[in-house]
Amino acid sequence: MKYETYSQYNPLGVASTESGFLTVWAGLGSWHRDLVLVGGLVPKYLCGDLSSPRALPRPVTLDADLCIALGASLGQYGSLQMDLQAQGFQLSKDEFGGPRFVKQVGDFTIPVDFLTERPPAIQGTAMVDDVPANILPGINRALASVRNVVVKGVDLYGAPQALTVRVCEAGPFLAMKLRAFARRQAPKDAFDILYTLLHYDHGTQAAASAVGAEVRAGNPACADAVACLNQHFRDEQSSAPARAASFVLGPLTAGESADLRFRRLQIQQDMVDAGRLLQQVIPA
Repeated sequence: MKYETYSQYNPLGVASTESGFLTVWAGLGSWHRDLVLVGGLVPKYLCGDLSSPRALPRPVTLDADLCIALGASLGQYGSLQMDLQAQGFQLSKDEFGGPRFVKQVGDFTIPVDFLTERPPAIQGTAMVDDVPANILPGINRALASVRNVVVKGVDLYGAPQALTVRVCEAGPFLAMKLRAFARRQAPKDAFDILYTLLHYDHGTQAAASAVGAEVRAGNPACADAVACLNQHFRDEQSSAPARAASFVLGPLTAGESADLRFRRLQIQQDMVDAGRLLQQVIPA
């Protein structure tokens, strides 16, 4: 689920999502080589020290998305769905009718989505082992471009964890986020794009160059990503800049203060600058 503004994200729900991810990752040790984190937690893990000052608020998400290699299977030695059920996650459906695994923890529903790639299909579902996964272009590139990150936290059982997590790198992640924005124009997708570009721990130029590398590598998410840049990043009033600012500060109001208006325009300009940088590194 994606809310329209940052303030709608309950901090307890955000923390529970990360705890849910740690629970799932700890319980799927046999499958780690075929799994990569690709969802809304990625910006947090790619952008370094969260205690340092930032121009934007910290990343938030209520979904843990994992991409999975289409051929993943342990055969007689295990079942992916059984390992998820052992952690209390049951097969359900998301708001669009797609498959997802959920666990109810108090007032919060913790969702985990699985994504895979099966060309030439660009939507629908595919069975991976005994788990239905949503088909999404770009997943194979995410599986091929991975960073190992040590993630520390507390799982849903209250146990402290320090796990080495396979996290999708900036290039495939941004390509998929741009494609997602082109298709649904969700404000949170715009925010995730801007946050990752501004605060990527190897620098903004490196993040942008990684997107250019995805275009050259033939990432199937990139056609929509490039079209998104051409259509939605043209100026401060374009959809991506306007929605990024709205996600952080709330909807534009007629009587907002000069300070708030300045902050809004700053975010919008940062988004335009990010779009121009990406366009510069994309091969003609």
